[in-house]
Amino acid sequence: MTTESMTAGQLGRRSRLADTVIEMLHEMEPDRIQMREVSERSGVALGTLYRYFPAKQQLLAAAMLGWNNRLSEKLQAERRAPGPKDGSICERVLGLYRREMRAFQRGPHFARLEIELFSSTDEYVIETLDQRATANRGALFDLLEGVPPETARVASLAIGGTMFTSLTSWTSGRISFAEALRNVEDVIRLVLADYA
Repeated sequence: MTTESMTAGQLGRRSRLADTVIEMLHEMEPDRIQMREVSERSGVALGTLYRYFPAKQQLLAAAMLGWNNRLSEKLQAERRAPGPKDGSICERVLGLYRREMRAFQRGPHFARLEIELFSSTDEYVIETLDQRATANRGALFDLLEGVPPETARVASLAIGGTMFTSLTSWTSGRISFAEALRNVEDVIRLVLADYA
């Protein structure tokens, strides 16, 4: 069932399911989340849950998209708020990624889910990952205004790849969060050295 064909009530129930998973991810790892418990906590019948999300991974992907949208809205509001703005392009990009990394630090289960979803072959999961990537690239490219497109593209690839690798190493206990954050900051400074 596509969201375009859903009624307002159906969209509300679907949103409640994703919101419930977001709340649960603050408490537990993704693999501990059970569909029956999501149904009970959200007040949405288990059969209805499965109509919207036939697979648990699809429900988790929808929750991750919802969490990402909340984070994006918060970061956009911070950028639009009155007051002094960070100076250089490099400093603005550093600010964006520091806030994103700290959001993962506050919600490490979201970082684990990010890594888990990335290896999925489910079409719906891939679609939600693409939606998130498009939104996140848009936020980055807004800050890279004036940077040549090819440089911006390479910067996006380098920063995104480093962030993913750093989150993977951090959540598996191979590096500390401080090291993960430093890795991302170092790559930003390197690829945007001409815009510092």
